[in-house]
Amino acid sequence: MRGSVLRKGDRWYVKIELDPDPGTGRRRQKWHSGFRTRRDAERARIDLLSKFDRGEYVEPSRQTVAEFVSDWLAAIEPTVRPSTFDSYRRNLRLHVVAYIGSTRLTKVDAGVLNALYAQLLTSGRRKSSRAGAGYSPAVVARAVSLRDGGLSLGATAEQLRAELPEAEHITKDTLASLLRRTENGEAANRSCRGLDPRTVNYIHTILRAFKDAVRWGRLARSPADAADPPRSGQKSDGVHAWDAPTLTEFLQASQAAEDRLHGLWVLLATTGMRRGEALGLRWSDVDLDAGRARVVQTIIQTGTTVSIGEPKTARGRRPISLDPGTAAVLRQHRHRMLQERLLVGADFNDLGLVFHQPDGGWLRPDAVSEAFLRRVRRYDLPRLTLHGLRHTWATLALERGIHPRVVQERLGHSTIAITLGIYSHVSPTLHDEAAHLVADLVMPSSGR
Repeated sequence: MRGSVLRKGDRWYVKIELDPDPGTGRRRQKWHSGFRTRRDAERARIDLLSKFDRGEYVEPSRQTVAEFVSDWLAAIEPTVRPSTFDSYRRNLRLHVVAYIGSTRLTKVDAGVLNALYAQLLTSGRRKSSRAGAGYSPAVVARAVSLRDGGLSLGATAEQLRAELPEAEHITKDTLASLLRRTENGEAANRSCRGLDPRTVNYIHTILRAFKDAVRWGRLARSPADAADPPRSGQKSDGVHAWDAPTLTEFLQASQAAEDRLHGLWVLLATTGMRRGEALGLRWSDVDLDAGRARVVQTIIQTGTTVSIGEPKTARGRRPISLDPGTAAVLRQHRHRMLQERLLVGADFNDLGLVFHQPDGGWLRPDAVSEAFLRRVRRYDLPRLTLHGLRHTWATLALERGIHPRVVQERLGHSTIAITLGIYSHVSPTLHDEAAHLVADLVMPSSGR
């Protein structure tokens, strides 16, 4: 490799002679432009030759961040779960490409990323693109009232079109989006707010993509390694859980209402299974006599697409013990499903699922979560998401002294550190119990 300094007009350039093209033998040259003085160009030439000797030289490219992101997403799509890929693609599109997508890849450094993170923290929240924005509080209030009265989404939308001129064009899907935003308490001016530090830190994690740019020879080093993302401590309200009496009240109300999904609520509450794992459970994976279930597949939803996939982690593929009460509820549930199947007849689509639509098809995870929230409101209980049942099981288990290793294995976490990190709010109780138990062993007189 050789380099020379040349002048064109009032600027100096460094011309690098690369090794001939291995395929054609043709001469290859790369120009590095824009130096104000010959001294600056000479320094750049020496630096470039030094980088080549160290194996750090990167041929100049006009590729932009947006173009690289497109290449990177195409490369990793077959290697990650669909939900993970969708998260990467959405966050990169909204929070990286939208801001620095036109920037040349080789111009991105730690300063560019730090400026991006600062902007995301102050004003990075994007205005919702979902349909349903702009309806008045009257439409929202009436929709919530009709849903609480037991109407389906389709019937509620039809009633709103008949009652309120403002809602004459509202659809079932638009209504579902509107109710989700209302349930999540999203403000009308959300576009003026910044992203949570945890979200910005997650975006920084996704930008490990720059390490692949180094591996592919497009960058000399990853700018993300030198950037300073915000600290992302555990949210103070990161884990919501019910206490045992509240969970009991919910399950009793569900049973009294002859809820078609009562068996699902019981299974989630007594096993700590993930939503998708429970929805993907097949009768062939369940042995009610032995009190055992096996998690071998999961229902995955990516946007509006629902599919069958592998458990979230390697440890997610696991056996789960069922208590006699849960087994009894599942027997009742199976009997009810068999009765439904007889009514549907030949149109029943037998996928072997424990929990399914009346026609046998799989349940949509988002629809099941919304159904759970409606019941929580109907029973006038403290707000809890469906995932909160998993948190509730883990919290109650740890508080009752079940070993964290058992909790980890039952939840399907890849490491015990994840379990202890998520449920650190239970630690004070465990520490108090440990202090008393050990003290009682060595100083019986100080017992409680």
